[in-house]
Amino acid sequence: MRIVIDLQGAQTESRFRGIGRYSLSLVKAIIRNRGEHEIIIVLSGLFPDTIEPIRAEFDTLLPQANIRVWSAPALVCEEAPANTWRREVAEHIREAFIASLQPDVVHITSLFEGYVDDAVTSIGVFDQTVPVSVSLFDLIPLINPENYLKPNPAYEQYYLRKIDHLRRSSLMLAISESSRQEGIETLELHPASIVNVSTAVDSCFHQLKISQSQEHILRGEFGLTRPFLLYTGGADERKNLPRLIRAYAQIPVKLRDAHQLVLAGKMPVGNITQLQKSAKSAGLRTDELVITGYITDDELVKLYNLCKLYVFPSWHEGFGLPALEAMSCGAAVIGSNTSSLPEVIGNKDALFDPMSEESISGKIASVLNNEVLQQALRVHGLKQAEKFSWDKSAKVAISAFEELYIKRSDQHVTSPITCDLVNKIGGFVPFDLPELSLIKLADIIGRNHSSSDSKRLFIDISELVQRDARTGIQRVVRSILNELLENPPNGLQVKPVYASIDQGYRYASCFTLEFLNRPVDGIVDEPMEFCAGDIFLGLDLQSHVVLDNRAFFQQMRRYGVQVQFVVYDLLCILMPQYFPKEAEETHRKWLEVVTESDGAICISKSVADELDGWVKKHVSKRFRPFNISWFHLGADVDNSIPSRGIPDDADTVLNIVRGASSFLMVGTIEPRKGHAQTLAAFEQIWANGVDANLVIVGKQGWMVEKLIEKLRNHSELGKRLIWLEGISDEYLEKVYAASTCLIVASEGEGFGLPLIEAAQHLKPIIVRDIPVFREVAGEHALYFSGKKAEDLSSAIAHWLSLNSDGNVPLSDDLPWLTWGQSTQQLINHIIPEPQ
Repeated sequence: MRIVIDLQGAQTESRFRGIGRYSLSLVKAIIRNRGEHEIIIVLSGLFPDTIEPIRAEFDTLLPQANIRVWSAPALVCEEAPANTWRREVAEHIREAFIASLQPDVVHITSLFEGYVDDAVTSIGVFDQTVPVSVSLFDLIPLINPENYLKPNPAYEQYYLRKIDHLRRSSLMLAISESSRQEGIETLELHPASIVNVSTAVDSCFHQLKISQSQEHILRGEFGLTRPFLLYTGGADERKNLPRLIRAYAQIPVKLRDAHQLVLAGKMPVGNITQLQKSAKSAGLRTDELVITGYITDDELVKLYNLCKLYVFPSWHEGFGLPALEAMSCGAAVIGSNTSSLPEVIGNKDALFDPMSEESISGKIASVLNNEVLQQALRVHGLKQAEKFSWDKSAKVAISAFEELYIKRSDQHVTSPITCDLVNKIGGFVPFDLPELSLIKLADIIGRNHSSSDSKRLFIDISELVQRDARTGIQRVVRSILNELLENPPNGLQVKPVYASIDQGYRYASCFTLEFLNRPVDGIVDEPMEFCAGDIFLGLDLQSHVVLDNRAFFQQMRRYGVQVQFVVYDLLCILMPQYFPKEAEETHRKWLEVVTESDGAICISKSVADELDGWVKKHVSKRFRPFNISWFHLGADVDNSIPSRGIPDDADTVLNIVRGASSFLMVGTIEPRKGHAQTLAAFEQIWANGVDANLVIVGKQGWMVEKLIEKLRNHSELGKRLIWLEGISDEYLEKVYAASTCLIVASEGEGFGLPLIEAAQHLKPIIVRDIPVFREVAGEHALYFSGKKAEDLSSAIAHWLSLNSDGNVPLSDDLPWLTWGQSTQQLINHIIPEPQ
C-alpha cells in the first residue's frame, strides 16, 4: 500500500505548536512501523525555509526521494479575499500532484491551515477517488462559535469551509477519546469512521540532571529568581490564562512571595499585553509573572524539569500535549477536569474546575504546601506517561489505513492528470491575467509533474563546454565523462549539463554529440529539468558559475535532488600566497556553496582531510549531514580522450632528452609547483659539471613573470633546459618515454597525477615530502624536503648515486587505477544506499 502524507502541519506556524510536534512525531512512528507499506511525504514549496529542516528530520528514516515537493502560485492565504482564485487553483494543483503519485491512501496531518499563511489543504476538489484520512485535533471553534467564529465572519467562513472538507474525508484519526467523541457527536458521523490513535511525546522529553551552572544560565536568561510554577502553550481564550493569573494572585501571600508564575512559549504581542494588564489588575508585582516568549525545545525540557509545579488551565483541549510532556520530565502536574485532560493526566486528585478561580487557586496552594503530594504527583506522572507511545499510535493509524484501503473504490483518475488539471482550473483563472503570470503558472504545473522514466545523473561540465583549458582538471572531467557516457550506472541516465554566468543550466546536448563523434544537426541545448531522486554532480570547476547558481542548487535539494561536488583541492585557501588576491575569496565562496550541498567527493584522502578541517572550522549550521568522501584519479591516457598532435621539431627535442639523464616536470608553471627551486637546483648541478637535462612541460600560469623571463632567456634553453608549452597528450607520452626520472617539487596538490603517469612508464620519481604524495606514491619514490636549491640538488645528486648502484626506489609497482576503476569509485560515493 502506498500511503501519501501531507505534512504541511509541520510547515506552517503550527510547527511552533503542538500540532507541528504531533505531526512530525506521528509520521516518524508510521515510517518506523510501515512494514512493507511505502510512505511518501508531500511538502508545500510555498514554505521553502521549512523543507530542509523537515528533510533532516527524516534523513535516516526515509529515502529523500520519498519526500516530494509541490508548488503553486502565491499568495493563497484565505484571510485576503483577493487570493480566492489562487487558493482555488492551488487546491486543484495540490490534489493533482498527490494524485500523480498514485496513492492508495492520503493522510492530511493538519486540515485547518491556510487562513493567515499560504498553506493549502482540501479534500475532493480534483480527485474524488482516493480515500483521504485527516488528523482530528479538536472541533473547539465549531463547539464554541461565540468565542471563535462569530467575532470574525471571514474566519467563520474559512472554518466552516474546512468543516465541509473534513466531512468529505473517509477517515479521521483522533488524538484522544475526547476528540473522537466530539467528532462523532458534533459532526454526526458513524463511530467507525473516527479512530482514536491517541498521542505521545518526543523522546527529548525526559528527566534530566541539570548542573548548577546550566540552571544558573537558564534562570538568568528568563529572570527566574525563585522556584516557579510553569505553563507552556498558546494564549487563545480557551487556554484560560487570565483566569490562571487571577487564581495565582489569590494564593496566600507567603506562597506568592516564594514563587513565580512562568508562561512559556511564543505568544502574539497583543496577548502578552493583555496578560500583563491582567497581572497588574490582580495585584501581582512585576517579577511575579514571567512571560518568556519563544523558547527552544532544549529550554522547554529544562523548564519542565526545574519547575515546582506545572499548571494546565485550558478548558478545552483536543489532547493537552504539554501536560504529558511535563509529566514525562518528572514534573508535578495539575490541570483542568474538562475535555481530554482527565484521560491525559489520569489522576482525579490533580484536577480542578477551570472556570473557577477558587478551584484553581485552591489546587495550586494545596500542592505547593504539601511536599508529599508534590512527590506523589511526580511519581504518578512518570507512570502515566508510559501509557502513551508513538509506536502504539502509529500501529493503530496504519491498521486504520489498511482497513480503509481494503474498502476503497477501484476507481482511478483515467485522463492525463495535467490535461485534466488545466481544464479544471481554467474557470478560476482571471481572464485578464497577464501573460507572464500565465507562463509562471504553466511552469509551476510543469515542475510539479516533471518526471523521467529513470533517474538522471546530471554531470556539470560547464568549463569543458565553454573552453577546454587542457589542464589537469579538464583531463579528469573528460575522462570521467567518457566513462559515464560509455558505461552509465545501472538505473541512471547520464545527462551532461552546463551553465554560464548569464544563463541557467542546460543540457549539453550539442557538446555531448560532438564528444561522441556523432552528428549535431538540428540539436538545441534545452533548459535542464529535474525531479526527486535525480543526482547532480559538480564534476567541473567553474567557480563563478557555481556562485551564480547557488539558489538553483538549493532549489534542487528542496525538491529531492541529491547535489554533490568534486573537490580537487583547497590550495587557494591553504596557500593564498601562491595565488592571485581574488582567488582565495572566490574559492572560499565556492566552498560555501559546496558545503550547502549534500556532500563532496575529494580526489584524495589528503584533500578530504583538509576539507573536513575547513568544514569543522567554518560551517556551523546544517540540518542534514555533509558527507565528505574521496576517490583516486585514473591514469590510462587512452581512455582520457587524449589530445593529439606532434610538432615538427619533436624528434630533435626527444633526441636531446634521450641523450642524457633527463629529469621531467609536468604541470602548469605557477609559484607552488617548485619550478624556481628546481631550476636553481639544476643550475647548481650544471655548475658542478653534472651532465643532466631539465625538461619542463607546462604552460605559463600566474605570478611567475620573472621566472618565465628567466626561462625564455636562459643560456641552457634548448640545450640542457627544455621547456615545452601546451603540448598534446600524444606528445607528452613520448616525452615521458624518453625521460629518465620525474621530479614533482610542488608544495601542494590535490592528487598528483604525474606520479601515476610516471609509474605507468616505469619512470623513477623524486617527490617533495607532503601528505598527498605519500598517499599516492607510498614507498615507490625518493622524497626530499626543504625549499632551498641545495635541498633539491642534494636529493638529485643522491638519486644519481643510487641510480648508478641500481638502488633507486622504483615506481614499477606503484598502484594506480584505470579511469573506469576511478569512475566506479566516484559512483559508489554518489549513489545513495537503499533505505
